[in-house]
Amino acid sequence: MGRRDRPTRMDRRVRERRRSVSRERGRRRAGLVLLVVVALAGAALFVWLRSSDVFAVSRIVATATGHVSEEEISRATAESRGVSLLRLSTGSVEDALLSLPYVRSAEVRRRFPDTLEVRLVEYEPVARLEAGGSGAWLVAEDGRALEKCSASKVTGLQVSALPLVVPPNEVAPVAGRQLPKMIVAVLPLAAMLAANEGAQRGPEVDRIEVSAGGSVMVKLKDGAELRLGDPTELKQKLMVAIDIVEQYLRDGRHVQYVDASVPDRVAVKAE
Repeated sequence: MGRRDRPTRMDRRVRERRRSVSRERGRRRAGLVLLVVVALAGAALFVWLRSSDVFAVSRIVATATGHVSEEEISRATAESRGVSLLRLSTGSVEDALLSLPYVRSAEVRRRFPDTLEVRLVEYEPVARLEAGGSGAWLVAEDGRALEKCSASKVTGLQVSALPLVVPPNEVAPVAGRQLPKMIVAVLPLAAMLAANEGAQRGPEVDRIEVSAGGSVMVKLKDGAELRLGDPTELKQKLMVAIDIVEQYLRDGRHVQYVDASVPDRVAVKAE
């Protein structure tokens, strides 16, 4: 009797195992079907939201700026208004903002349900560029033309205090565009003077002149010339020249020029 019952119990276990496997497969298939349905529903919802005005941009907020006006930001971002945040290309908006002369970097973020957040980093003027008939222009340290000097102050900055760079030939700056390399090469010197790293130690600077060959000369307001040669090691050359000017001034003598083109072989002419 026990021997005949053993195969029967074994068959029952096999059948139960098969039913269990079948139920598990059924649950997996049902789960996959549910996932597909959810995915399709999500895709359909996304397409609908993307084409609807539920997340349409109606507000644009920007960080406080010193040079870029609200009107400029509004114009640069105008095409994004009314566009769904789901369809909007933040890269395109950033490119439009970067075209503004004073914008060094731009970051645009979506803020659901209807807002674009704009974060800007601005250029700061370090010099004035003499541009012939078009007057003087404000320029950034990397050579970007910012705007024409049309006022004595720009957001609290005393424009006349910025060094004046005089190129060998007339240039025609365009706001937001780069200046010629010859001018760009001397702008770190202008930035240094604007920050009073050199000017605070000696007489006031009148201008920075660039020759046709690229040589740099700083002309002081008392008429002295600091001849710095090619635009390399400008800080070292300037410090050497100013030290010499100060030494002669302490001795009651006026310097006509200091030639520091080669810092360790300086030539001086004084009265």
